[in-house]
Amino acid sequence: MTLASLLAPDHAAAHEKRAPPSTRRILTSARRVTNLADVRVVEFRLPADLPDAPIRVGIAEEAGIREATSLGVPNGLKGLLERSVDLAALAAPDGPIHAPDSVEFLPLLATTGRVFAAGLNYEKKYPAGKQPPTPTHPPWFSKMPGTLVGHDQPVVAPIAHESFDYEAELAAVIGVGGRHIGVDDALDHVAGWTCLNDGSVRAWQRHSVNAGKNFEQSGSIGPWMVTADEIADPQDLRLMARVDGEVRQDASTATMIFSVAEIISYLSQAIALRPGDVIATGSPEGTGGSFDPPRFLVASQTVEIEIEGIGILRNPVIAEEAP
Repeated sequence: MTLASLLAPDHAAAHEKRAPPSTRRILTSARRVTNLADVRVVEFRLPADLPDAPIRVGIAEEAGIREATSLGVPNGLKGLLERSVDLAALAAPDGPIHAPDSVEFLPLLATTGRVFAAGLNYEKKYPAGKQPPTPTHPPWFSKMPGTLVGHDQPVVAPIAHESFDYEAELAAVIGVGGRHIGVDDALDHVAGWTCLNDGSVRAWQRHSVNAGKNFEQSGSIGPWMVTADEIADPQDLRLMARVDGEVRQDASTATMIFSVAEIISYLSQAIALRPGDVIATGSPEGTGGSFDPPRFLVASQTVEIEIEGIGILRNPVIAEEAP
């Protein structure tokens, strides 16, 4: 596997419409350092690492993952964001390069931060029962620790029910915390962007949203965080989901009901957002439950989430082992 293969095919075009160098507190400068992008931050571990070893942080380059060893990161990317480290400083990390096949991609911020998700944010056939009305405010729920895995790690089709589904979503990573954030200021609180597969068990989602959205190892996030300057407009991105290479979802973030900025602002009225929080922004038409008959995920399939300007998040599907 090469890291270039995880880039969306139209990445070059997306890079042309990137944001200008930012004056935000999170990213004070940027410079092109590889053919991939400026700063693509990866959380990973090596095979010899103990389970409780510190999270390694690196930058995706053409040759592999270059580890940032001099930063002394105690808590991965979350630790960097909490310390307000200028992420542009990561553009030239000083550590060794690890081949992509020699590292385990960790679920970005999923074990150290909080993951919030907006629901019902695209007009579509509802995949979990009776069609709800179009929301007047962004509905949201949380993804619990253990529900998300990293790139190339298996997602698990559960024993509890066969209605295991995928959802392609753009996710924002919060870099500057805050409360009562205005819509016009909301994107200034974003450190970067990533792909998220909001794995869902539709039958249990009818019990409650949280029940269906929080099965163990049911979703994924990654493969990396693209810094905020790489995305000129989060409401102008193509996102897709593929199952075994077949396109199932293909839409633009322009069709969201609530913009990313509106979702961030709304959440912050209730909750003080923190550096390292992840906010998923909903999924468009084309999930397995939207088909007639439904086309849910089964073991041996591969699901891919692709977002323009960010890359491709890929996961094999395995069956849960019997207890």
